[in-house]
Amino acid sequence: MNLESLLDELRGNVLRDNAELASGPDDQLWSDDTLVRYINDAQSRFARRTFALRDASTPEVVEVTLATGVSTYDLHESIVAVQSARFDTSVIDIARVGRSLMSNLSVADPLWFDPTTAETWTPGPPRAFSTDETISVDTAGAVTMKVWPAPSATENGKTVYLRVARKPLEQFTVAKLTLVCELPEEYQLDMLEWAAYRALRNSDIDGHSASADKHEARFNDAVAEVLKELRSKLFAPMSWQFGQGGFSWSS
Repeated sequence: MNLESLLDELRGNVLRDNAELASGPDDQLWSDDTLVRYINDAQSRFARRTFALRDASTPEVVEVTLATGVSTYDLHESIVAVQSARFDTSVIDIARVGRSLMSNLSVADPLWFDPTTAETWTPGPPRAFSTDETISVDTAGAVTMKVWPAPSATENGKTVYLRVARKPLEQFTVAKLTLVCELPEEYQLDMLEWAAYRALRNSDIDGHSASADKHEARFNDAVAEVLKELRSKLFAPMSWQFGQGGFSWSS
């Protein structure tokens, strides 16, 4: 759905904000600018909480260029979490180490990794990566990725390709009503429940507070359902690997 359709749905079918229900010069309780701001918040919040917006093909988002001796890289500001990373022409993913927001949706940590010795590894192609150090960032911050070992001159300029969960790349504005929502279409009406919650919570009309709570509950239920669905799709069975210090996940 594009912004115009989302705005019409939110105002007309969710909030019932029209001339028959509200009086005044504009015959509306909320301006288009206000509702668009709430739709932006809803889209971003749904993407952050569900990891439903996946990307492995947008170059400026998923491609990290290595530099000699540099271990830590700021990722694109839209990235919420990294699901996997692959070095340049390799067909095998780099091992993830540490816990992350995606840990319940991806393979677990390799048992062999010892962070106390990783810093002494000879520079070369990345063998492991982590995004734990900036797992919680503010709206102006960015997730960082650390690789081990540090790249050598041979890896300078080569690329690490990511698969990520991210936020939308472009914000809605009233001037761009044709801009299409990036979330999968099946989740877009659920997303509007949060926008309705925002709108009603900020209203001082009797009864709106109770209605706001209902919309918030519907949004949270939708988030829980999406997470359940994604876990089911990405489930990886556990297998025993004898001689490897117990058991680990296999992909």
